[in-house]
Amino acid sequence: MKKLLVFAGLLFALGCAGFWALTAPFTWASLHPSRDVADAGPSDIANGHALFYAGSCGTCHVSPGQKDELRLGGGGALTSGFGTFYMPNISPDPTDGIGSWTTAQFVRAVRDGVSDHGANEYPALPYTSYQRMTANDLRDLFGYIKTLPAVAGKARDNDLNFPFTLRRGVGLWRLVFLDGEPLVVPPDKSPAWKRGQYLVEGPGHCAECHSPRNFMGAVIADKRLSGGPDPDGNGYVPNITSDETGIGYWSTREIADYLGTGVTPVNTQAGGSMTAIVANMAHLSADDRAAMAEYIKSLPAIDAPNAGAPEPNRTPVIRMLPVASLGVRSPASALAAPADALAAATTVYSVATKPLFLDQKGASPKSTGDGRLLPAAKVSVVARDGDWLQVRVDGWQQDGSPAAFYALQGQRILVAALGPAMMPKVTRGTGVQDAATKLTWFPGSFTAWISKDDLNPEVAKIWAYSGQLYSASCGSCHALHPANEYLTNQWLGSLATMKRFTALDDGQYRLLLAYLQFHSKDVGATTLGLNSTGVSTAVGQAADKADDKPPGNPSISPAASSNGKL
Repeated sequence: MKKLLVFAGLLFALGCAGFWALTAPFTWASLHPSRDVADAGPSDIANGHALFYAGSCGTCHVSPGQKDELRLGGGGALTSGFGTFYMPNISPDPTDGIGSWTTAQFVRAVRDGVSDHGANEYPALPYTSYQRMTANDLRDLFGYIKTLPAVAGKARDNDLNFPFTLRRGVGLWRLVFLDGEPLVVPPDKSPAWKRGQYLVEGPGHCAECHSPRNFMGAVIADKRLSGGPDPDGNGYVPNITSDETGIGYWSTREIADYLGTGVTPVNTQAGGSMTAIVANMAHLSADDRAAMAEYIKSLPAIDAPNAGAPEPNRTPVIRMLPVASLGVRSPASALAAPADALAAATTVYSVATKPLFLDQKGASPKSTGDGRLLPAAKVSVVARDGDWLQVRVDGWQQDGSPAAFYALQGQRILVAALGPAMMPKVTRGTGVQDAATKLTWFPGSFTAWISKDDLNPEVAKIWAYSGQLYSASCGSCHALHPANEYLTNQWLGSLATMKRFTALDDGQYRLLLAYLQFHSKDVGATTLGLNSTGVSTAVGQAADKADDKPPGNPSISPAASSNGKL
């Protein structure tokens, strides 16, 4: 037994020694040829400035809540399947940042993934892309960073799942997935193509987000730039190869324009975290953006539809997608509320277009009624009678449009369309002039009877369903705009234009429109339950219950939605 224990101890010691040797940074360095070394001359600050924005350094390393992306105090969170990484301080602060580093230490950290004190860096720092950069370019980048403000304070430690807490183990990852090679440049390409290749594959590190990864978190080589799950867990990053499931229909000029403006060929705006990337790309020269576009346009086509998108129709026969292809249940089935929840609720929301009736006698769900209640409309329960509810609807109207009943003053979020008999039943308050448009809006209310089907008392569930609906339809191609970008009324034209390209039925379309409008720049961030005259609004309970946002993304998209970076 004693010999067995000694033998086991020796095996354990040898295993530990082997692990220590294999994971040591010097082991990787000894197996890879030495690279170029930075010249001793001064840094080219202008070049460093361009590389800083090409790499979006400030977007990752700015401190949370800090709008100045030149203050690189770190602390931002990057969530992943391995846990949460917190971006380090890379400001010139000599104690908490990288102000005391040498150029050689900076080049080694960024290109080889080894810290200033000789530890393995986690590949949350995309050194698998930065390894393609030249030492002189990294010297210039370092020189530019040293001109920025020093920021005191260290970021918190990473919060990772075991065994990824063992930083030493990253050495094995580097042995397998970090080749340490400079960029291989085809000699027959144009200077612009070569510049674009360098920017895309090196400092721009586009493949780090636009590629699927294996179980170890490494980019899958033969699927490079074909799209994949967002590394931070918020949706899906699209295919940017020349396949029709990617951006094959974009011209080189359109790609270059998008990099500078964020506007796609179909006139939609970049959304999600791509908003910040476009802002950074705008700092590059027009020639650099054109070079990147030339290279991206030349990428080999990879058939990889965005998550939730059907395979493209490659036949000459036109085929319409059935509604069932969305993979999302109808609102009526997905949002059916338990009978006891409806019975106890004093406030409910419609999940489908429903007829309104002045009189319960003769009312039928199949009748056109005296008007229509639209999806996401908030109503207060006044009385109950079997399968019918008498409800009060509060909202706003304008002179000259007695049939239209809106949720909010100044916003065309339609909650009811009134018939001739219902129009005079609206009780109006004193008119309020909208400061922006100078139009007069009147608060109003009316009572009507509705059937108790297609109602739900929990608006958070309605918003969550609507987010999934977006992901399964529009989100297959387009990023969901954060709540601070699109105005309420902009969604009217945009969604109407795109409706014909989806399999949405009218009820789903109207519910999706309400969702987008209630989470827009001029509504979602300001409405807290009551408008300026005290009339309760449909967004109010959403703010109370769910902060007007389904779970997942701090803008408005659910975790399952497309994040559409490009």
